[in-house]
Amino acid sequence: MTDRIFITGAAGKTGRALLSLLARDPAFGGARITCLSRPGSPCEALLPFGVRIAGGDASKPRSLEKVYGGEETVIHLSSIFHTGAVLEACRGMKRLVVVSSTRIFSKSWRRAKEIEAAELAIAQSGVPFTILRPTMIYGTPDDRNVSQLIRLVRKWSVVPLPGGGKAVFQPVHVIDLASCVLAALKTPASAGKTYNVPGGSAHSLREMIDIIAGALGKKVSTVSVPLPLAEAGAALLGLAGRRYARSAEQIRRLREDKQFDYTEAARDLGYSPRPFAEGLSPLVSAMYPSLGEARRSPHA
Repeated sequence: MTDRIFITGAAGKTGRALLSLLARDPAFGGARITCLSRPGSPCEALLPFGVRIAGGDASKPRSLEKVYGGEETVIHLSSIFHTGAVLEACRGMKRLVVVSSTRIFSKSWRRAKEIEAAELAIAQSGVPFTILRPTMIYGTPDDRNVSQLIRLVRKWSVVPLPGGGKAVFQPVHVIDLASCVLAALKTPASAGKTYNVPGGSAHSLREMIDIIAGALGKKVSTVSVPLPLAEAGAALLGLAGRRYARSAEQIRRLREDKQFDYTEAARDLGYSPRPFAEGLSPLVSAMYPSLGEARRSPHA
């Protein structure tokens, strides 16, 4: 197994989950791991893993060159839009694992073509690569999607559903994604391949809200909002700086189903993601410990 690993974006939720898995895997017991940490990131969360922390910016080739030490394996967890800088700066790598995004398939997201260009650059780099495309990542209280939806359902008894909440989502738990990254590292046959990495179950937004409400032990009502009206409302809330505002572009993406097949990842990497409800329960407990205590209490 590889002796030296360089990780970008290690302080993020996927990076922290991956480091936890690497620390418990005997195959990487002697590996020297360097984690890139940009100024302002919560690098103190990396200290318990015994890694080397290098300050730098994954979006800037010169910054990367100063800290990249010729590690054979590079795991690029930072933004897929930083790919050009990583390819330029990490020229000594012999293996590259990249977390991209299923947003590459979006017809309404303006940066989808940039993801396509980044993946093409990786494929043409000459470096043995594996690209993983996760769906919406959840599993920690600081994620920007599911945890915010949980807070929304927790706070309000009536939840608006743009377009009736019919679009399908397939959120992937952060530990399942990290496990897939680890499997790619340990599977030489995955080199040169790209895998979709969704969650274990797909649900409409309406179904997701019902599952969240159930985990919170709360009854909520939903009201359908026409997409054009939701887009206008999102724009106004954004201008007002409201906490739960979503861009009009994000609202338009609610027209798109985000359900993906992971047969190839299952076959090559043993990928077996958990269903949404299973991954949601511990997240709700982490966000609201008092809920679990109340349920355990005989007087609740």
